[in-house]
Amino acid sequence: MAKTTRDSGPRPAALIVTREPWLPSAGGAELAAALREDLGELLGSLRLRIEPAPDATAADIVRIFHREKRPLLLAFSDVPALPALSVEGALEELVENAVVVGPCADGAVYLLGLAPGLDDDIVQQLAEAACGPAQDALGAVTDTVDVEDLPVVLLPPWMRIGSDKDLSFAENVARLSLMSEDGEEDFLADRLRLWFERHAT
Repeated sequence: MAKTTRDSGPRPAALIVTREPWLPSAGGAELAAALREDLGELLGSLRLRIEPAPDATAADIVRIFHREKRPLLLAFSDVPALPALSVEGALEELVENAVVVGPCADGAVYLLGLAPGLDDDIVQQLAEAACGPAQDALGAVTDTVDVEDLPVVLLPPWMRIGSDKDLSFAENVARLSLMSEDGEEDFLADRLRLWFERHAT
């Protein structure tokens, strides 16, 4: 019989770190809200406990991490249709690895997983790296992991909305996932789809 939430102990925590997406000339605030709400719904559907700290600094992340007994995932608010498989894979890999990194092609990270027991100073460095300028985040995280010689796992690449081309790509992902028989299981982008419908060109 599957374990209940009570039997399996506290749920892993997730923190949605605010990182503003590239914004179009119309509907930018709605787009940012849609991305964050879709991300929150996805993480909640995977039974993660979402920390209510949208404007968290690196120091806040360290405090949240310090009180956790389970892994902590940092997700970023400019990431559309975050794949559930990446989140589940991160949690699985954090059983035996200290850090899990989800890379973006533009040098950002879309997900950062931290295993329990990491030193607070290392968490501070990783949080500062991930929450700094988006295009420098992957390199800064890599440098920290390398210097500290941490066991790390790289997730499959994904995207964030950092340009108009990224927004166009996100629209195609949203449309294709809607047409796919397994789309609802692979991606959650309901509010993003509605945004595209309202702002169709």
